[in-house]
Amino acid sequence: MAFSIASTLEKMNSRDKDFRYMATADLVAELNKDTFKIDADYEKKLTTKVLQLLEDNSNTVQELVVRCLGPLSKKVREPQLQDIVDTLSNHLLNDKKGGAELRDISSIGIRTVIFEIPTEPVTVPQLVIRRLTPRLINGISMSDEKQEIVGYCLEAMNDLLSRFGALMIADHEKILKVVQPQLSSKRSASRKKAIGCLGHLASTIPDELFADLVKNLLALVDESAKNPEKLRTYIQAVGAIARTVGYRLGKFLPEICTKIIYFCEGKHAKESDDELREACFQCFESLIAKCPKDITPYLEKIIQLSLQYVDYDPNYVGDSDNEDADDMDTDQNDEEEEDEQEEQEDYSDDDDMSWKVRRSSVKCLGEVIKTRPEMSAVIYGQLAPAIIGRFKEREENVKLDVFSTFVDLLKQTGQVSRRNPDSPSLGSMRELIPKIVAGITKQLKEKSVKTRSGAFALLRELVVVLPGALTDHIAALVSGIQYSLGDKNSHSNLKIEALAFLRLLLHSHPADAFYPHIKVLAPPVFKCARDPYYRISAEALRVCSELVKVLRPSENSTFDYKPYAKDLFAATVEKVNLMDIDQEVKESAIHCVGLVVANFGNELGSELQGVLKVLVERLSNEITRLTAVKAFETIASSPLHVDLSAVLPDVVRELASFLRKANRQLKQSSLTALGAIVKNYGADKKTQELFDSVLQELAPLVSDADLHLSHLALTLSANMIQVSGSSSSAAVSSQIIPKALELLKSSLLQGYALESLLSLFAAVVHSNNKNLGFDFLLQKLMAVAEAKDVNKSVLLNSAKSVAALVNASPADVRNKTVVNFIGHIEPSSSDASKHLALYCLGEIGRRTDLSAQGQLQSNILACFDSSNEEIRQAASFALGNIAVGSLEKYLPQILQEIQKNPKIKYLLMHSLREIIVRQSASKEGVEGLKKYQDTVLPLLFENCESPEEGTRNVVAECLGKLALVSPNQLVPALVERIESANAFTRATVVTALKFSIVDRSSEVDSMLVPQMPKFLNLLNDKDLNVRKHSLLSMNYAAHNKPQLIRDSLPQTLPLVFAESKVKPELIREVDLGPFKHKVDDGLEIRKAAYETMYTLLDTCLDRIDIPAFIGNLVDGLKDHYDIKMLSHLTLIRLSQVSPAVLLDNLHLIIEPLRATLSTKVKEGAVKQEVDRNDEMIRSALRAIFAISLIPNLESNVKWEEFMRTAVRTGELAEKYAAIKAEGEHAESSVDSMEV
Repeated sequence: MAFSIASTLEKMNSRDKDFRYMATADLVAELNKDTFKIDADYEKKLTTKVLQLLEDNSNTVQELVVRCLGPLSKKVREPQLQDIVDTLSNHLLNDKKGGAELRDISSIGIRTVIFEIPTEPVTVPQLVIRRLTPRLINGISMSDEKQEIVGYCLEAMNDLLSRFGALMIADHEKILKVVQPQLSSKRSASRKKAIGCLGHLASTIPDELFADLVKNLLALVDESAKNPEKLRTYIQAVGAIARTVGYRLGKFLPEICTKIIYFCEGKHAKESDDELREACFQCFESLIAKCPKDITPYLEKIIQLSLQYVDYDPNYVGDSDNEDADDMDTDQNDEEEEDEQEEQEDYSDDDDMSWKVRRSSVKCLGEVIKTRPEMSAVIYGQLAPAIIGRFKEREENVKLDVFSTFVDLLKQTGQVSRRNPDSPSLGSMRELIPKIVAGITKQLKEKSVKTRSGAFALLRELVVVLPGALTDHIAALVSGIQYSLGDKNSHSNLKIEALAFLRLLLHSHPADAFYPHIKVLAPPVFKCARDPYYRISAEALRVCSELVKVLRPSENSTFDYKPYAKDLFAATVEKVNLMDIDQEVKESAIHCVGLVVANFGNELGSELQGVLKVLVERLSNEITRLTAVKAFETIASSPLHVDLSAVLPDVVRELASFLRKANRQLKQSSLTALGAIVKNYGADKKTQELFDSVLQELAPLVSDADLHLSHLALTLSANMIQVSGSSSSAAVSSQIIPKALELLKSSLLQGYALESLLSLFAAVVHSNNKNLGFDFLLQKLMAVAEAKDVNKSVLLNSAKSVAALVNASPADVRNKTVVNFIGHIEPSSSDASKHLALYCLGEIGRRTDLSAQGQLQSNILACFDSSNEEIRQAASFALGNIAVGSLEKYLPQILQEIQKNPKIKYLLMHSLREIIVRQSASKEGVEGLKKYQDTVLPLLFENCESPEEGTRNVVAECLGKLALVSPNQLVPALVERIESANAFTRATVVTALKFSIVDRSSEVDSMLVPQMPKFLNLLNDKDLNVRKHSLLSMNYAAHNKPQLIRDSLPQTLPLVFAESKVKPELIREVDLGPFKHKVDDGLEIRKAAYETMYTLLDTCLDRIDIPAFIGNLVDGLKDHYDIKMLSHLTLIRLSQVSPAVLLDNLHLIIEPLRATLSTKVKEGAVKQEVDRNDEMIRSALRAIFAISLIPNLESNVKWEEFMRTAVRTGELAEKYAAIKAEGEHAESSVDSMEV
């Protein structure tokens, strides 16, 4: 039945309360629809009637009316909204007897309206503020006898300030005057609400009023020194201001901290002042989080006080020495432990508030841990042991906060170790493991479910951060795990926590550590796998999957797994056979069964074929097929070579059909599974009969649209040829080779896909098929390479393919082909022919010794004199690569030529680079190269001074790679030349540093660390080019091996900051005739400086002074286009890694961002200039969106004003909305991927 306003109004006038209720309910439902519309006449009638029903004698009707007010206030026009606000505020301020219920309803209504009204257009909130604020001010200023009204008005004012404080500037002073006196109210509720109002006010009031407010509060603190209740209120108010706008308290912090510290440690530290101490520590916590720079001088004292009170428990007397001894005694009798726990639980004192002090001090320490990673020595030396010591806390809420704080420490350790794997933080945490285990094992036996859940969460984080750390402590944990998995002592959520921890424990620790405990752990896990609750069952099945790997980690394992194999199989297969179970359980069961069959298949006997048939059924089910594919991959990869003969044809056909599906993950998993089947079962004739149909499905996957799928498809094709010989050649020839040749024409081909393509060509040649032989393929490859306007990358890939063919062919064919290519580089040959032949000879020579070809070197050297630059480069490449295949013959000759022929030195140096780079990549190559380094090094150092930058770059790369070969000789030689008088030499040496840094761990690293300050000191060099190359090398080191530079950063960062500044002496004016043009020679070095700063944020955050960093970043926001773009990216990263400090310094970046957003191009600007300006504005908006995600940002009044006036207005509003939608979509995609 359609909604009718007239009918609804009629029912709302009914005397029957049920009619009124139903009509109001219908109205609420209709108002919540986006399609609801109403004309002006009905709107007024409806609003009037709804407001009348606020006084209805039915409570249920009143409740619905309040729910109706929110959506109604968004739909009606401003006159009706004014009526709503006026009526509600009149009811709220009505102090007549009997009006308490109506005041209560109206209070809820006002707060609903405040939260629901839209922010745009701004006239709507302005109307509400204009009508409501004066009345609320009057209500708050009422006498003490009307405290109920005062409380309601404070609540409404709190909500109004939190949403629209920035629009209430005209009323700020009046609000302050009436709110501040409420801090001394007799009612604690009014005091709390007043504190909330002041917190919101502090974020929007002008600086003068803010200063008056803080000074007044500090004066009241002094005046109330002998009144703990008032003193506590005023300190709480300071804490509330710190939580919202800590950055504004900087200049008041000395006085604030001095007073609060005094009340914590001085004569006021009495037993009766526990809640005062709690307020002090809560204030400290806020100041640490929100004033990271200004609080630094007081941190040591705050930490000292927190450590002093973290175990403050004056009303409980215990022998702490004995407790500490017990903490370390993991063999203590269980009955004695339980008696101790019961004694502690029997103790109770409702008046004891000391737990609040302990909790607030623990949270204060937690804030230090989260915000001060650079204080690692204090954190691991003092804070961590103190927190571990409080695992025995008797108050459960405090104990959970203790656990949570330690989890924060573990997370911080994990973040630091990810940025720096060699961080001492990991070692410090490892040293604490015995104490952690001793303290936590008792908690696993507690009766409280919350305590045990918190303990398991802590252990889980510990295992994530330090895999394998509990190897020596498994025995201490087993009884606690068993206790929580039992039905009598557990709860469903606790079982899930215990199982999740056990899964991680099994996954991250060596199998033999669990063998003594399998007998105890396995039965409760198997029982949980049969649990009717799907979450417990799914988690238990995941534990079973890890248990399989522990029971039989390898075929040669000596542990007797047989007593557990049958029970494990029974527990999992029971779930696999069921269809009407949760998806999560299905997937976990299928995965587990796959592992069971792969590891225990030889023990399953007749049951094996039955479970394989069930898995085939799951393979044909759309919901479970992906998990089943992975299960068959696991089974096919098993070293047991499980008998799959009964199901293999069906499995292969299903997997082949999946290659046609749109689901990429399914295709990828199917290709991997088919690869395992071909590798381990491909020799079977019945399997080979299916290869042609599989190859037919593989062909469409071979394209540059998805190189990873191409890699998998090509690898599978090559494996099929290898196991089946020539029987699959017809399908390969007709289906795969044409697609492979098409892929070869793509300039995108690289990496694994290219390697797979080369393997396929080699496999085809090895198959000795007459119709698909060497000559046929060579002709096809040459056709690709000789095509008109062929891309250089395609030419190189074609040469590599030719080399793969030649390398796989017999010796006589190989020699004939090489001779043929040598003929193509004769002077009489065309340039196109020479070009291809040189690349082919280089690729062949790298893989094969060509020293027997007498004319080869002379012909290549002749090409160095070609007028075609491409031919000269190809000749340089060829000479270097054939030398790799025959070092003893060619390298000495290349070195001689470098000395004899200065005209072709640059090309010969490139050949030398090819040799050194290729040889330094393998152990055999390194050994071969060492014989010649005494000859090579003088030549390289001699060319460090070359005026040609290209030559110097080649020399730098050679020196860097040689440092990997012989670090003991090279590193001192490089350090020695840092002091060279020649600027080119200094630049070359510091560039060589970059090439000596590789992803893998290397001997050169340990030699570089003590020398890094000398290299980085070149940032002080007088030569601009040397400083630029120093920055580039520093950036490379920061990105790839940050541990090399971490210890040097305190001295080096100021030099980086100095290079980020615009230097007028580097700006010159060039006279271009009709006009003059300014050239900034310092632009490139500034770009290098900002790139380095960006990288350091990611890898060395704990060594950076973030406030100083932001101060330098501000200059980048005003710089050249390229620098601005880098600065915006850096702002985005800052908002993610150090949001609190950025929030503290936001006022510095507002105006530079505003200037960027208002930048306009000149009239008559070309399209490129317009596009660049638009992209710069979009870049700034992306940075603004990233900053907008920082918690509590709305408390920054200047930022909110900037957003309202510069971002959410005019043309920029639409652009920002698009950027925001883009960012939110990206976030949701990441979240879904994580799930």
